[in-house]
Amino acid sequence: MSLRRGGQASLVALCSVLLAGCGAGHVVPAAPPAPPPDVALPGAERALPAELWAAERPRAVILGLHGFGDRAATTFAQAGPFWAAQGITVYAYDQRGFGRNPDRLTWPGAGALIADVAAVAAALKARHPDLPLYVLGASMGGGVVLAAAGEGFLPAADGFVLLAPAVWGGDSLPLPYRASAWWAAQLFPDRRWTGDGVVVIRPTDNIEALRALVRDPYHFGAPSSREFLGLVRLMDRAVSAAPSVDRPALFLWGARDEVVPERPIAAVAARIPSAEYTRVATGWHMLLRDLEARRVHGLIADWVLDEGAARDDPDPS
Repeated sequence: MSLRRGGQASLVALCSVLLAGCGAGHVVPAAPPAPPPDVALPGAERALPAELWAAERPRAVILGLHGFGDRAATTFAQAGPFWAAQGITVYAYDQRGFGRNPDRLTWPGAGALIADVAAVAAALKARHPDLPLYVLGASMGGGVVLAAAGEGFLPAADGFVLLAPAVWGGDSLPLPYRASAWWAAQLFPDRRWTGDGVVVIRPTDNIEALRALVRDPYHFGAPSSREFLGLVRLMDRAVSAAPSVDRPALFLWGARDEVVPERPIAAVAARIPSAEYTRVATGWHMLLRDLEARRVHGLIADWVLDEGAARDDPDPS
């Protein structure tokens, strides 16, 4: 059995639009065994490989979540050192099913991803009880953060930063795409999809960053049918939960983003009373790695430090 041609094209197109910017290419490399990480953070079930950029005199903490197929070290390679120099200690971990985790290429389910960010955030708050904690998610990571925040799993966080978050779900996802995702997951759950011959997109203008992803043995770009349906369900949860987010949230979307459309992201942001929405004129999908990424790094640092100061002194008058 197979999908009808129209349904297959819909699935491949949507996979490409939603996920290709989280990775590069469609070859899934055979990754070597990962060495023990220098830093690990306590997830819900086991320790997760992580990265740390420690500020000398920290004024805030950021916990970062990468996108589909990516990992912490590549997503935050530029932003982590910059934020640390501004007085923000940065932690970022490889989400279950990705990066250096032993279950790489195995979709863990939205519940597991949400449970992990809840556990890590709680641990970091206990480690830094006097510092404001902001949880940041890029693309798929943004969907995880929004779902966790709106469903009440992140009481330790003082606010959220969402970079082109994966929220093309709910009523905004066309029924043919949703049906194609469901049928593909039933018929051939482990098949990996590419956008070859269907769509051509650029996730960033930073060619060197893309080349680095291609060389990274722990990176992969093409989603399986099972992963794709899981992402659709994650986005549905994020969209449904978003209105319950009750702390400051900063949404960023790049005006040159060819991966995720602006309308569903702006619509979700509009449903959160405490949210700020910024359209980055020079930004692509990989906002932290574009050629003009330093502007985004600075914007996020300023917002985090300003929000942290407001938390500590809510009535400066």
